[in-house]
Amino acid sequence: MIGRAWRHAADRLRAVFGSGDDREFDAEMDEHLRQLAERYVRQGLTSEAAAFAARRQFGSTTRLREERRELQTVRALESLWIDVRYTARGLRKAPTFAAAVAITLALGIGANTAIFSLCNAILLKPLPYADPDRLVMLWEYLPGGGSLSTVAPANFIDWRRQTRSFSAVAAMRASSLVLTGSGEPARLSAGMVSWDFFSLLGIEPAAGRGFLEEEDRPGRDHVAILSYDTWIDRFGARADIVGSKVTFNDAAYTIVGVLPADFEFALKGSGARPRAMHEVWAPLALLDYQRLQRGTHPLRVLAQLAPSVDLHTAQAELDVLAAALARAYPEDDKDRGIRAVPLADWLTGDARRPLLTLLAAVAFVLAIACANVANLMLTRAAARQREIALRLAVGASSARIAQQLLVESALLGIAGGVVGLALASAGLRAVAGYLPAGLPRAANAGIDWHVLLFTIIISIATVVLFALAPLVHTRGVSARESLAHAARSGGSRSRLRGALVAAQVAVTLVLLAGAGLLAKSLWALVHVPPGFRSDHVLTARLTLPRARYGDAPGVARFQHALFERLRALPGVVSAGATAYLPLSGDDNGWAFVIEGRPPLPIGVFDMVKYRAVSDGYFGAIGMPITGRDIRADDVRDAPFVVVINESMARTYWRGEQPLGQRLRFGGPQWRIVIGIVGDVHHDALDAELKPEMYVPFAQAPNVEATPTVVVRTATEPAAMSSTLRATVVATDPAVPIDRVRTLDTFVSASVGQPRFRTWLLVTFSLLALVMASIGLYGVTNDAIVQRTREFGICLAVGATAGDVIRLVLARAARLLCAGVALGLLASAALTRTMAGLLYGVSSLDAPTFAGVSVLLLAVGCVASYIPARRASRIDPAVALRSE
Repeated sequence: MIGRAWRHAADRLRAVFGSGDDREFDAEMDEHLRQLAERYVRQGLTSEAAAFAARRQFGSTTRLREERRELQTVRALESLWIDVRYTARGLRKAPTFAAAVAITLALGIGANTAIFSLCNAILLKPLPYADPDRLVMLWEYLPGGGSLSTVAPANFIDWRRQTRSFSAVAAMRASSLVLTGSGEPARLSAGMVSWDFFSLLGIEPAAGRGFLEEEDRPGRDHVAILSYDTWIDRFGARADIVGSKVTFNDAAYTIVGVLPADFEFALKGSGARPRAMHEVWAPLALLDYQRLQRGTHPLRVLAQLAPSVDLHTAQAELDVLAAALARAYPEDDKDRGIRAVPLADWLTGDARRPLLTLLAAVAFVLAIACANVANLMLTRAAARQREIALRLAVGASSARIAQQLLVESALLGIAGGVVGLALASAGLRAVAGYLPAGLPRAANAGIDWHVLLFTIIISIATVVLFALAPLVHTRGVSARESLAHAARSGGSRSRLRGALVAAQVAVTLVLLAGAGLLAKSLWALVHVPPGFRSDHVLTARLTLPRARYGDAPGVARFQHALFERLRALPGVVSAGATAYLPLSGDDNGWAFVIEGRPPLPIGVFDMVKYRAVSDGYFGAIGMPITGRDIRADDVRDAPFVVVINESMARTYWRGEQPLGQRLRFGGPQWRIVIGIVGDVHHDALDAELKPEMYVPFAQAPNVEATPTVVVRTATEPAAMSSTLRATVVATDPAVPIDRVRTLDTFVSASVGQPRFRTWLLVTFSLLALVMASIGLYGVTNDAIVQRTREFGICLAVGATAGDVIRLVLARAARLLCAGVALGLLASAALTRTMAGLLYGVSSLDAPTFAGVSVLLLAVGCVASYIPARRASRIDPAVALRSE
C-alpha cells in the first residue's frame, strides 16, 4: 500500500498543478503568482512587496517543478502498484497458465545458469594466485611437429639464468612419497618443486613457512609442506605439526608448513590428461648429474612475466635463447624451441570449446522457452482483447496497456528466474559426482554473485523477449475496431504464432543435429578396439619403498614373490604388472638405434615410447603376441630382450622380419626383439597409434617403483579387491596399495569428458524437442478454437473426420517443413564449429541430419494429431451455435 504521507503529498500537489510539459507548467505558475500578487496589492501592499510575498508563499518555480516531478513519480509508482496487484489477481485466477509459464522459463533459465556456472568456474574466474594473468608455462617443442613436451633439467637452469623477461622461473615434477609410521603405509602424491615455486604463485602457508633456497639442494631437502586436506586427514589437524618429524620413503622429513585450505594446483601434463592435486610438497633438489641432463625431460616449468613485459616480447627472447642453446648443444637441443603459454589457457584450453558449445545449446533452449511463453502470452492476450479494447475506450493509453503487459511478464520472469536458480543449484549438486576428472576447476562450480548477475540478466532478457509478441499484437489497437471486430485479429496472431513455432522447430533441429553428431561420435569412440580385453581384470597401483627396492632387479624380485601368491589363488587366471596402464596417458620415451642401420646426423634421433612390464602381463591384459613372451628369467644376467608393437614393426622394418633383430636404448646393451604385440591405445581411444616397445622390469633402463598390478579373474573382479590387498600385505606389509579398480571402470573413465558433454547436449536437445512439440500443439489447438465454426460447417455439409484431420495436419506440416528446412541450413553452418569434438563422424553427416529431421517431423505430427483428432469430433450443431 502507498503510505499516507505519499497520498497526502499527492493530493496537495494535485491541488496546486496538473500535468503538462515544463513550458505549460511555467506559464501556469506565472499566472498563479500574478494573481496572488494582485490580491496583495488590493490589500494595500506595494507591487514589490506583493511580488515578494507571493514568491515566498509558493516558493520558487524550480522547487515547484521538482514537486511536480515528485508527483509524477508518485503517480507512476501508484500505477505500477495497481498493475502488480491486478496482475497478481489475474494470475491467481489462471494458475495453470502461470505455472506453465513459470516452469517453462525455469527450465530454460535453470539450464543456462547451470552451464554458465561451469563456464564461470572453469573459464572466467581468475586463477587463485597473485597476478594470474602474468603466469605462463614454458615448454620445449619441435617446430616441425608442433607438439609440446616437458623440459630437461639443464635447459630449465639455462632458461632461469639467461632470461630477463621473467621475474621468476620455477620447476616441478610429479612424484610420490610413501608415508610410514602413521598407521598403514600410504602412498601420497607429491609435488617436487623448486624453492621459489610458492612465492612465484603468491601463496603464503596457512601455518609455518615456505621452502628456503638452501633447502633446494641434495642433502638438505628432507623438508615437506602438507596440503590442508592431508594435514586434516592424515595427521588429525595436529596443532604441533609444523616442526615435527614424519617418515617419507624410510627417511625423516621435517614438516615446515601447511598450505591454505583453498590452495589448488592441479596441473595437467603436456598431454591431454590432467594431474591430480598433490598431497605433499617437497624440494626438487636436482642432483649434480641431473643438472647436466638435456636428453631426459621430466620437468614442468612455470614462470611469471616481469613487470611491463608482455607475452610477445617474452616469446621473442625465448626464440633467441632456443637458437643459442641449439648451437651450443646440437645433439640434444637442435631444432628444439621454447614456447610460452598462459597458464589459464593451458589449463582450460581443452575444455573451452565443449563448454561454449553447451552454453550455446542452452541458449537455444532458452530461446525455445521464450517462444513457447510468447505463444502462451499471445493466447492470453487474445482472450483479453475485449477487456483491453474497453480500457482503451474509457481513456487508457496504449503505453498504459503496454505497461500492464510488461508487469505481467516481469512477475512471471521473476518467478521463472527464482525457480530456475533453484533448479540450477540442485542440478549442479546432482551432477557433481558425474563430472569428468579431466575437467579443470569444475569442482568449484556453484552459485556466486557472477552467476546471480547472469541469472538476473537472462531473466530480464527473457521478459523482454516473450513480452514482445503480445506488445506487438496490441500496438495500435483501436478501441472502436476492437469492440466491433474482436475476432479479426486472429489471423495476424495465428501467423505470428506460426512463425514462432517454425523458429522453434529450426532451433530444435540444430540442437538435435549437434546431439546426434556427438552421440554418434561417442558410439564410434567407445567401440574403438583398445587393443586389449578389459573384462574380468582387476588393477591396483603399488608403491615400492626405494630403500628395499631401489633398483630394477629388486622390483622384479618383489613382483615374482607377489605373482607366485596371486597365481595360486582360486579364481585367478593370470597376473602381471606394468609401469603404465593403457589409456592412462602416462608414458616414457627413449631414443634408440637399430643394429646395422647407418647412424643418423647429429641432433636427429628416433624416439619411441617404452614401458616396463612383467612376465604374464600380456596374457593378463589380453594382448595378442607373435613370437616369445617376456619370462620371469629375463633378468639382468640374461640377454636383454624387447617386445615391440605392430606400429613399430611397420614403421621401422617396413615388411622385414623384426624378430631376432637387435636395437639399443637406455644403455650400452643390445636388446633382441623377441616378440610383436598388437597396438594398444595408451593415450586415448581417439589418439593416433604410435610405435611402442616393452621391456622386462628387471632389464628396465630406470627404476619403475610404482608398478600397476593386473589380475585377470574367472569371477567378478571387484570381489577380488580384498583378496588382492591381503596378498600384497602378506608379501610385504610396507608396500602401499591404492587405486584398486576394475579395468572396465578405468576404460569407462577415459571417455568421461565426451560422454558427459554428449549426455548434457542430448538432455538439452530432448528438452527442446518437448518444448517445440508443446508449442506446435498449442498453435494447432488455438487454430482449431478459432476455426470451430468453420469445421462445424464442413462437417455439416458432408466432410468426414479424416478430411478435418488432414486439413489440420496440412497446416502443421507446413510449419514443420519450414522449420526443418531452416534448421538444416542452420545446422550445416553451425555444426562445423563442433568438428574438433567429433571422432569418426563428419560435421555434415547426412544420416544424422536425416534421422533427426525424421524424428522431429514424427514428434511434430503426433503433437498436431491430438488436437486434430479432437477437431474431427466437433458437433456441428454446437459449433454453429458457438457464435
